[in-house]
Order: sequence, then structure tokens, then C-alpha cells
Amino acid sequence: MHKKKCHLYSVVINLVVVAALFFSACSPAHQYEVDKLNSQSYALHYRNLDSTKVLAKRALALSDDYPTGYAEACNNLAFVAIAKMDYKLAKQWLNLVEERSDNQIELLIADVQNMRLCQREARNKDFYAYREKAMRRLRRIGEETDNLPPREYQRAVYAQSEFAVVASTYFYYVQLEKPMMQALNQIDPDALEQDTAQYLNYLYNYGSGGAITHGTQHEILQAEFDMLIRCYMLASGPNPYPYWQANALQAISEHIQDEDNREFLIRNNLPAFQYLNIEQMPANLLAGNFAQRALNLFSSYGDVYQTAGAHRTLAECYWQIRDYQSSLDCLNHALYDNRAIFQAPDLVASIREQMSLAYSALDDKVKSDYNRNAYLDLQESSRQDRQLEARAAQLDDIATILNVMIIAVIAMIVIAVILLYVFDYMKRKKSKEESTEELLKPLHERMELNAQKHKEFLEKFEEETERRMELTMRVSANKERNVEQRTKVEFANSNLSYINRMLNEVTRLCKGGETEEVRKQRYQYILELVDVIEDYNSTLTRWIQMKQGMLNLRIESFSLQQLFDIVEKGKTSFQMKGISLVVKPTDAVLKADRALTLFMINTIADNARKFTPAGGEVVVEAQVKAEDKYVEISITDNGKGMDEEQLAHVFDRAYTGGHGFGLINCKGIIEKYKKTSRMFDKCDISVQSKVGKGSRFAFRLPAGRMLLLSLLIALFSCLPSGSAWAKMQKSHSFHHQHKRTAVQKPFNLQRADQYADSAYFSNVNGHYERTLAFADSAREYLNRHYLSLRPKGTFLMVKYPKSGAIAELQWLRDSLPTDYNVILDIRNESAVAALALHQWDLYASNNKVYTQLFREMSADNTLDEYVRTMEVSKNSKNVAVVLLILLLLQLPLAYYLLYYRHILRYRFAVDKVNTINQILLSSSSDKEKLQRISEIWDEKTSRRANSEQLNEVVVRIEKALNDGIADVRKDYSRLELLEDEIHRTEYEGDKLYVANQVLNNCLSALKHETMYYPSRIRQLIETNPDDVESLRELIEYYKSVYTMLSTQAMEQAKGMVRLDYHLLELLFEILIANTKKCGIRIETTDGNPYAEVYVKQYESPYDSRQITDFFSSTTVDVNYLVARQIAREVGDITNLRGCGLSSTAGSDGSAIITAVLPVAVVKRIDFEGLKERWKHKVELEITEVQHENPQAGVE
Repeated sequence: MHKKKCHLYSVVINLVVVAALFFSACSPAHQYEVDKLNSQSYALHYRNLDSTKVLAKRALALSDDYPTGYAEACNNLAFVAIAKMDYKLAKQWLNLVEERSDNQIELLIADVQNMRLCQREARNKDFYAYREKAMRRLRRIGEETDNLPPREYQRAVYAQSEFAVVASTYFYYVQLEKPMMQALNQIDPDALEQDTAQYLNYLYNYGSGGAITHGTQHEILQAEFDMLIRCYMLASGPNPYPYWQANALQAISEHIQDEDNREFLIRNNLPAFQYLNIEQMPANLLAGNFAQRALNLFSSYGDVYQTAGAHRTLAECYWQIRDYQSSLDCLNHALYDNRAIFQAPDLVASIREQMSLAYSALDDKVKSDYNRNAYLDLQESSRQDRQLEARAAQLDDIATILNVMIIAVIAMIVIAVILLYVFDYMKRKKSKEESTEELLKPLHERMELNAQKHKEFLEKFEEETERRMELTMRVSANKERNVEQRTKVEFANSNLSYINRMLNEVTRLCKGGETEEVRKQRYQYILELVDVIEDYNSTLTRWIQMKQGMLNLRIESFSLQQLFDIVEKGKTSFQMKGISLVVKPTDAVLKADRALTLFMINTIADNARKFTPAGGEVVVEAQVKAEDKYVEISITDNGKGMDEEQLAHVFDRAYTGGHGFGLINCKGIIEKYKKTSRMFDKCDISVQSKVGKGSRFAFRLPAGRMLLLSLLIALFSCLPSGSAWAKMQKSHSFHHQHKRTAVQKPFNLQRADQYADSAYFSNVNGHYERTLAFADSAREYLNRHYLSLRPKGTFLMVKYPKSGAIAELQWLRDSLPTDYNVILDIRNESAVAALALHQWDLYASNNKVYTQLFREMSADNTLDEYVRTMEVSKNSKNVAVVLLILLLLQLPLAYYLLYYRHILRYRFAVDKVNTINQILLSSSSDKEKLQRISEIWDEKTSRRANSEQLNEVVVRIEKALNDGIADVRKDYSRLELLEDEIHRTEYEGDKLYVANQVLNNCLSALKHETMYYPSRIRQLIETNPDDVESLRELIEYYKSVYTMLSTQAMEQAKGMVRLDYHLLELLFEILIANTKKCGIRIETTDGNPYAEVYVKQYESPYDSRQITDFFSSTTVDVNYLVARQIAREVGDITNLRGCGLSSTAGSDGSAIITAVLPVAVVKRIDFEGLKERWKHKVELEITEVQHENPQAGVE
């Protein structure tokens, strides 16, 4: 017996050893190390982000075979990424949690961190989606909490408490008080005994404000302070938590910014404040000290979001002590030290609102308004009911898809059942020899559809081609402006040599030892240099002013009838003179500048009115020249008319015969069109007139085309669907909320609406006191409307609303029918006016009401339910569709078993062809159709059909599809190349535009920062010539400033220089622009890399001295300096430094300009195209001469 027991014990022991070895072999190799590293990483969450990241990376490297450890490490890394505001990286780590692990606790933590991301980025719907997932996981974990190992239990407690904190934070920011309190009440402080960090989190969230609601204001304030001081002291223990130290200090700072609150708390908590006030700061600076310490802690900890928030809190402290500039500096740090904070709209909005206040206090109204509008825009973009639009569309889409699919499947089932009874009979009745023409109808439809699509494609291609032409025109204009900016920079740089000369003269004056006569000469020379510099500055200023009035074209396609309608509205001025204005309707479409076209019509029509006596008639009409693709617009009158001399000079600038500058401007606009693009080559303006019979002015512009797609879009935009109607209702201007409606409103609301409009326009016009008066009137009428509905009501709107007694909010909560958009308007406009008037209390109260009312109006309390509804709807749809499809799939089987043997082979083939025709008319791609047709009509089917006719039908269908594939590939290849070219042109244009703006700013800075010095130098010399040292210091400073700014401008201009043949053509356009007859002679010599191009202006309007100075700083036309700059840059780019321009005066009064340019460059210039473009203005002769090298063949 004893032996049997011993044997049994040995067997059991062996089994236990084997089992232990088995399970140890199956467990992860580094589970202990990974868990330890992850625990250490978690413990450092709120102490050191860098250490948290390093430890989590180590755990990640060891956890390839340990999914739970891998997921925990990813969660730790996501925590670091969120703190650094690298939300993209955080999302990647959280996605890895879902991909690599099925541990519900780690997945819950990932969902909670996703909730925090959504809260930061104001993604409301996504927040509720993740919250719903997290709540499901919480319920699942709650069922097994008692069975969890200690380590997983701690992780579960952390996940539950973090879920409650994140949810309460979200509800706090969207001002949903009840859900916030419910979330915080879910936290069990006793369960957090072993997790100090989460307990600190709990204390901070209760003490930071809003969570304690019972008691008087001072009782709530004291309770919150108790929570915060406990949080700070616990976080400052032997192993401190700098993150929670900073949060507690920042929250205490916010609590003591108000003087009354500060005095109350210090009086009742003196030992605590003595403990906190380690730097012995006075009471009024204590809030700023705490905020600065919090900022230092957050900065060293590395949390980007909290650092920006600390800057904002410090700015509020500076604001309270009226140090507005320091407040603004802090806000700029908050906004621009790290651009990542722009991912958090709510934080940026609060900073913008504070910046608006700071700028207003500094009397910078423009920047204050800018930041105010930015704040309002952010409020608008992040409001909760933005989700309503997406929800309405999604619910409509889901309902539509579900209904359509169910109806379609049921219909197919019904049709199939019916066909089971009649299909066989119908097929037997039809002849085997029936005509195939019926089978070819879908093919004909398909070919017609393809032809229509090809026509639409050609229209789109033509439109894109025109768009490319427009973009090319813009790029060319930007290139011309860029080279002009570079010329200005070079021109400005020439001042440096004169500054150096002045400095040299002053240096010699400082050394002394010279006679009085020499010193006077030096002073005189310095004054002459000052004159030269001032002349240069004046030239540059005039140059800039001259270019400000240049004409820019905005080319677009538009209906001419729209302009005719506007012209017809001005018939009153004609009728007052006894003249009838007749505007004939037209359906013509123009491609031109809409505003300039209207200007030309009005100018010519007004000119006709002036010269037409009473009883006369002015007719405005248009004729489409289809053969030339142009539209001719004519204005005809039966007035005085013109004689031949007047007719010859009607568009002449030098003639002053009484027609004014309007017609001259019309002529200039037409010339501008011609220079813009070859598309406008046939643009023209003409006049026909006879004395006593009247005149006919006409101008031609290219015809445009309004695409059918645009018309359909316009049509459907007028017929919104039910789900789109709500979206349209919210698309009004945010800054002026209400708009007129067709519904008649009560009188009091109408008056309030009118006064709100008046307040808005009063603010626009800068009459801020009147704005407040209008707002008072609007409130009065709103209160009257309230009392008309609630005669004994006590909630009335006031100018300075107090917290807890805001009438508008009570009205909204009581569902009082009134115009809340008007209320939002007057509160916003009152805040703006108070901001401008520096009435801070009025601003604070009105802005608070505006923000709270806007939040409550846009709050969406149904998002949570909506997410669950979406899930249920999705599951129901899937189940219904699967069941119906399974039912549908049973029908072919029944058909096969019951009828297949009785179907004749020929009719089987016809069915196949019908199926092919259905495929042909389906929405699938042609390639997919061909593949499906090949599977249906294979060689076996073809043999069984035994019909040449049916085979011919299928062959024709396949050929049509193959041709369609080839055509589509070819068309879209062309379109893709065109779009690539458009994108390239857009990119180049944007790059040039930015470069031009930067250069413009550089030049503006150079001009404004240095224009004072020459006059100051002159003043010093004339008033105090003996103070040489001050003069030297002034010139040295002048030089340093000028050098710095000009160097900056040169650096910006340097990267834009390249060989551009458009600029070379611009060079020659400048050289021929000032004459009516010009000759160009191109001379090249074998072996010589340079070509000499002689441009002779036969009738130059300038004298010999002016001609000689064409390319000097004293030029009569700054465009010659642009030409010189282009020639210089060509030399720099080609490394042929001999390039340049010179000018001499001919004996016959002509001007001869010599351009030395590289031969290779000159050969690629399109002189013939230049001649063609300028043929209407300049008589141009072009000759080329080739010289042999005289040294050729000589040894």
C-alpha cells in the first residue's frame, strides 16, 4: 500500500514538472523585463517625458512576442506624443495597439487617449465614437474586475479614472455641466490610493474650477483652493511630479487674479500662501509669480499644450496689472513658439481672444479686430452642431442606401418569380431568326453616350486649356514684376557707394589736421552725396507710386445679358434729358474682364448721352460673330456726330476735342487685352460717324462658353434637399448672425433686428458709442417681446449681466420663442464696441454671454445617442441585405433545376447577349465590362449559339469597348498632361507671387527705415558742423541699417534669377515701346559668343542727353533700368559678363540702343512674334547680318 502511494506521488510530481516546463516554454521570453520597463515608464508620465519615452522604447524592442506588453509600450509612447502635440505620431502608436493586441484594458486606454486627441482637435463626433467603444470595453472589463491579476487591476483602475477625467474635460470645454459632473463622480478616490499620479489628476480636476457647485461663491472658492493646495503639496513630495506642481500653481494663479478672491484666500489661508510664496512676492504680483513658475515647470517638462496655456495664464496676470505689452508678448509666445498648438482650436481661440484684448488696450484697432474675428471663426468652426450637417447627410445616405438595396433586391425577387412563369413561354414564341437589330440598340445608345461624353470632355479640355493660358498670363505678369523688383533692389543698392564715400570723408574729418578750406570742401562734398542719395530715394519712391496704378485683368466667362441688365437700370439719366435708351437682349457669353467690360459699355453710352439732343435714341446691342468666335458690342446714337478731324483723333491722348479720357481708357483696355494673350488678337474698338446723323462705337471681345454642368449646379443649388436645408440655414455669416426671412416676425423682434443691424454697421463705421446705444434699444425691444409672452417674467436682458442671472440663457433653456441670432449679434457687437472703448467690464460680461449662449445654441446633446444609432443602423442594414441576397441566390438554383433543360440553345445565347447588353449599359469600367463579357461569351458559348448574327453582335460590342478604352486612355492622358502643366504653372505663379510680396516688403522696409537719415545728416552739417563724432556715428549707423536691409533684399532676390525668354522678349518690348517706328538689326560674328542687337527708334521723343542717359540712374523712363537688369542677369547666368545695354543719339533725332547678348540666347528670341504683337502700335523692321571671323583660317 505504501509503495502504491509513493508511486502515485511520483507520477503527480512528474506531471506538475512537465506542465510547468510546458507553460514556461509558451510564455513570452522577456515578459518580466517588459512589464518592469512599462511600469517604470508609466511611473514617469508626469515626471519626465524623455525618460518615459526611452523606457517605453526599450519595452517595445523586447515585446515582439508579447502583444500586451507591446500595446502598453505603444500607449506610453502615445502619451508622450500627445504631450509633445505630435498628434499624427500619437495616432500611429494608438493604431498599433489595435493591430497588435486584443487586451481589452490596453485597448480601453488607447480609446481614452483617442478621446483626448479628439477633444484637443475639436472632433466632436469622433470623440463620441471612441467614447462609445470605451464604454463597451468598460462594461466588459467590469464583469471580470475581481478576477484580474494585481498588475492588470492597476491598469484597469488607471483606465477607468482616465476615462472619467478625459470625458469631464471634454464636457467642461463644451459647457455641458451635468455630463461633466456625472463623469467626475464616476471616479472613486479610494481606488486611486496606489496611483499617486491619478489621484493628483483627480484633485486638480476638482480644484481647477467648475466641478464644485454647492455653496456660496467664497465657499466654492475655498473648497477649490483646498483641492489645489493638496495637489501641489502632494506633487512636491520626495519624488515630485512637476506636471501637477505646474497645473496646481497655474490654477491657483487663475483663482487669485481677481483682487477680491485674492484677499479672501490669503486672509483665510495665510500659512498655505507663505508656503507657496517662496520668493516673497507682494500680493498683487503673486498670481504672476505662480504663473511664471508654472510656465517654467511646463517648459522643462516639455508639454507643448500646457506650456502654451501657461503663457496664456501669465498674459492674464500681466493684463490684471495693466502691463498690456508684456501680456501681448506672452500671448505671442503662446501662439508662435510652437506651431503645433494650431492643432488645438479651443486653445488657439482663447489665445486669440486675449490678444484681441491686449491689442485693444494698446490702441491697435486693426490687430484687435483681426484677432477678434479669428477667435469668432474658431468658435464657429469647432461648434458642436457642425456635426448636425454631417449627421443629416450620413443618415440620409444610410437610409437611402438601405431602402434602395432592399427595394432593389425585393424587386429582383418579385421580377424573377414572375419570370419563372412567363419567361419560358415568351422565349418559345420568339423565332430563332429574329432580327439582331433589337440586340444592337444598347450598343447604339452606348455609342451616343460615348459621343456625348467625348463632347463634354472636349469642352472641359478647352476650358482647362483656357485656364492654363490665364495662369500663364499671371505667371508672365509675376515674372515681369519680379524682375522689376530685382531692378529696384539693384537701384537701391547703388546708394551704398555714396554712403561709403560720406563715411570716408567724415573719417578724415575726425582725424583733423586739415585746413578750414579743406574741411569746408569735405562738408560740401558730403552734402552733394546727400543730394544724390535723396535723388535716388525720390526716383525709387516715384517708381513705386507709378506702378501702383497699373491695370490688372481678371479673365472669366460670363453672360453679357447680366451687364446689359445693369446698363438698363441707368435709363433714368437718359430719360431726364429726353433721350430713350434701348438695350436689346442677348444670349451672348463673353470671355473677358467683367468689370472692365461694364466700364467700357457705360463709358461709351454716357458719351452718347452727352452728344445726343432731346428726342434722340441710344441703342446698346451685341452681335455674335460665330466664324471668328467673337462678340461685337455696339452703342449707336442719332446725335450730333463727328467730322473727319474729330473722328481721326477720337482715341488720341494728345487731342483735347471734348470727348474726355473715357474713350482713351477704353482704347487702353483693348490694347491691354491684345498684349495679354493671343486669344485677344482680334480685339478691337472702332467708331463710325457722320455729322448730324450720329455715331456708332463698337468693340470686339472673344466669345466664352457657359458649360451645362455649371448651369445644372446652379439649378440644383436653388432646390436644396431636406438634409441640406439645415446646412444652408447655418451657412450665414458668423460675425453677423441673423438674416432676413420670408416669415413675418413680431413687431418687437423686427425692431430689435433693425437695431442689431444698426449696431453692426455702426461698429463697421467706427461709431462705438452709438453701437452701445443701438444695443440698448435692441435689448429693450427683446425684453418687450419677452414680457409679451411672459407678462410676469423676471428674466430681463441687461447691459451688464451677472453670472448665474443671464436672462438669455434662461430663455433658451425655457425654450422661449425669440430671435437668438439677434441676441448673439447685439452681445457680439457690444463686446466689440466695449473693446474699442476700453470698457473692460462691459466687454467681459457681453463676451461671456455671447460665448455661453453660442455654446448652448450649438451644443449637441444627442451625439452620444447618434453614435449608437449609427452602429445599430449599420448592423441592421447588413443583416437585412445579407438575408435578402441569400434569398435571391436561391432563385437561380430553382430556375436552373426547373427550366434550364427546356430552354433552347439559341434563346440561351440571346440571354447571354442580353446580359452582355446589360453589362454594356452598367456603370462599370470598360475594362471590367470586357472581362465580364469574355467570361460570359466564351468559345464554348459561341459554338453552342451556332449563330453568326449573335457572334457578330458580340464582336461589335467588344470592338466598341476596345475603341472606347483606347479613346478614354488617350483623352485622359491628354487631360492629365494638361492638368500637370496647370499645377506646375500654379506652383510657379504662387512661388513668384510670394517672392514678389517678400521683395516688396523688403523694399518697403528699406525705404521707410532709411529715408530719415539723409535729411538728418544734412541737418547736422548745417546746424552743428563741429560735432564730427556725432556725424560719424550717424553715418555709420545709417550704413549698417542700409547694408542689413539691402543685403536681406538681395538674398531674397538672388534665388529668383534664371534665364527666361519671356523676360528677354520684355527687354525688347521696353526698347521699342516709346516710338511709332523702330528698326532691329542683329549682327553676329563667327566664333564670337556675343551678338550685337541694334534697336533704332526713328522718332524718339527725347533729346540727346536723355537718350544717352537711358540706362543710367537719371533715366527718363525707369523701364530702361528693368531692361538693363535683364541684360545683366543674362550675362551672370551665361557667365558672359560682356552683356549689357548702351544708347546714343542719332544725328536725325533718333535713338540707337545697342544690346550685347549671347548669340545662343538671341537666336531663341521670337522677333517675328514680337513684330506681330506690336504691329498695331509700332512699325517694326527686323534684319539679321552674319559676319565672318577675320581671323578664321589664320595660323
